[in-house]
Amino acid sequence: MSRPTSRWTAGWAPRRTSARARGGRAGTALAGVLAAALLAGCGLGGSRDAGGGQRDAGGQGATGTSTKALPAPDPTRCPAGAGQSGGGQDAGGAPGPGRDRAPRGPFLVDPRSQAAQVAAANPATAQAIAPLVQTPTAFPVGDWLTDVTGEVRSRTAAATASGSTAVFMIYAIPHRDVAAGFSAGGLPDAGAYRQFTRQVAAGIGAARAVLVLEPDALGQIDELAPGQAAERYVLLRDAVDVYASLPATSVYLDGANCGWIAPGEMARRLAQAGVAHARGFAVNVANYYRTGDEVSRAEIVAGLLGGAHYVVDTSRNGRGPASGLANAWCNPPGRGLGIRPTTETGYPHADAFLWVKTPGASDGECGRGDPSAGTWWQRAATDLVRNASE
Repeated sequence: MSRPTSRWTAGWAPRRTSARARGGRAGTALAGVLAAALLAGCGLGGSRDAGGGQRDAGGQGATGTSTKALPAPDPTRCPAGAGQSGGGQDAGGAPGPGRDRAPRGPFLVDPRSQAAQVAAANPATAQAIAPLVQTPTAFPVGDWLTDVTGEVRSRTAAATASGSTAVFMIYAIPHRDVAAGFSAGGLPDAGAYRQFTRQVAAGIGAARAVLVLEPDALGQIDELAPGQAAERYVLLRDAVDVYASLPATSVYLDGANCGWIAPGEMARRLAQAGVAHARGFAVNVANYYRTGDEVSRAEIVAGLLGGAHYVVDTSRNGRGPASGLANAWCNPPGRGLGIRPTTETGYPHADAFLWVKTPGASDGECGRGDPSAGTWWQRAATDLVRNASE
């Protein structure tokens, strides 16, 4: 299947871990046990069914009066990020007005999403990917767009007309994907990125929106030269402040995933990037870790950040992560769609489950000759639908 004619899908396949992250932060089973003990000590320990899957402990949605018990993270699936709780963290200063701005559902089903374009161009295969066409998915906004403000505004206008909330994934930071390279690129310099931020903000205006800001930007920041890393923090803080100044936008900095960056270190990076002025952070973007494991780690990060909230990318985690595969973050076979987007999560600080990564879009070549990053891959799309968790 060739790539749709629009260019907005190009390059959207964040790297999930680097050699340095694996070697320098890989936790152990002991670290996982420590995290489980921490959760249990807070009265948040959960249970696991006999088949190894997460068992919900009941509870109500985000607006209910009770919450689900948190499962203990599985150290075999989350060897680094689920483990170490870290020491006390500076939450990043006094929370700004963006901290109080929770997202509202329903979320926009984009009639011009990548899946919708593919279905319209290929009626014979449209039925196989119908759930992808009919489900809200984030619109990727990056340096491949020629009219940033116009593309964003068209989605917010559609959301306003339908009484929904548009979801955007922002992916244009300079030195993007420095560790992996499948999505390498980004805008050329800080000035261009600041201008881009304001173009996105102009397209949103007063409309209801959710922004997931720069997947991997903080996860890979230790791959940058010191000056570049310092600049990245400045650019992220600027972007958070610009987007948080919009009256109806919920902003989430990317917080990596439970198999990569330990909670204490992730909290430190998020604080330095200005998360106190945002609603919070996002986890599992473009990855496959189970929702329960991601929530376990995210609640620890939230506590270290003074009660920041978070969203979980559930677009492709219905069967959990793959095992026994090199670069298991990159187009692993046999995966399935996860929980559909909702604000009814049942967890203390989880604002929403979202489909941030476009299901059916390739993660990259993966060293196996797979389609390039962002290219539609019909076989992967139909597999995700076939293996959906619900």
